[in-house]
Amino acid sequence: MKARHSQMVLNLGPRLDARLSDFAGPSWAAIIAAIHDLLTGKWQRCFVYGQPDTGKTHLLAAACEHYTEQGHTTLLLSLRELIRTNNPHCLESLEHYDLIALDDIEMIQGHPAWQEALFHLLNRALEHNTKILLAARAMPTQLGLSLADLVSRLQQAACFGIPSGEDDADREALLLAALGRRNLNLDPETIRYLLIKGPHYTGLLLKHLSFLEESSLQQRKKLSLNFVKQLTEH
Repeated sequence: MKARHSQMVLNLGPRLDARLSDFAGPSWAAIIAAIHDLLTGKWQRCFVYGQPDTGKTHLLAAACEHYTEQGHTTLLLSLRELIRTNNPHCLESLEHYDLIALDDIEMIQGHPAWQEALFHLLNRALEHNTKILLAARAMPTQLGLSLADLVSRLQQAACFGIPSGEDDADREALLLAALGRRNLNLDPETIRYLLIKGPHYTGLLLKHLSFLEESSLQQRKKLSLNFVKQLTEH
């Protein structure tokens, strides 16, 4: 039996505004293609890794949103938050979702019970044909996990490194795509300013765009160059 809730997000922070179409940079092409391959059933597991603020969590949220819109059940979990419960059993019976997105895998380093719980979840997910999307700060072999069987399971996933956000073409494509989705029409000079002075890491850039949009609505001001400078520099 499938879970009744279409989407469940267990994060203490605000829900992230992200869509797969936001990740439009050249370096993102293979990753987004892999996500679509995961969601269409070509793969059962996908693993992405990269430094903090490079967009991993936004990517997981976007994948869940995309799959939910197609009528599937999804679950987004942060192991950073879950591990505070001190209850590895909370990973039980999750395989009834169509897609499980697990963030912050590195947090279970030094926690054998959590590693075993994740290992068994991956096995149950395989039996139930549940899709798994995982994110961490490093590739599976570099996470320092003590459970060899878990490392082996993680290595079976299609594995991709997240772009750093320092590539100009990536940043411009992502910025224009995210602005277009939000219907934010900025003049070329303001866009150039954001490309140079705005956050370079993908996660921070997407958060900043949400901040600009919210500030514009709250203060009832157009996102002029001066207003964007004020919000960005202060």
